[in-house]
Amino acid sequence: MFQKKLLLGEMELIGARLNQARLTANLALQDIADHTKISLRFLSAIENDDFSALPGRVYILGYTRAFARAVGLDEESVLAALREKMQLAGID
Repeated sequence: MFQKKLLLGEMELIGARLNQARLTANLALQDIADHTKISLRFLSAIENDDFSALPGRVYILGYTRAFARAVGLDEESVLAALREKMQLAGID
């Protein structure tokens, strides 16, 4: 049970992790939008872990991958955490 809570806490930080990497790279959210061609609204939703604002699972994963790549994070580790979070939240 404790380990599950720890994992949930780590997974809740996906948006914060992306935000911190973006700030460390000295990039504005608009810079990421310009680079990835992803709507500023969707990028903001990802940073806030508001995945319900995105059109569906494929977009959630694709946009998060592009965001992670743009800020220099390991895409696979971010997506692994995101998939786990989505599974626990029942997001199809």
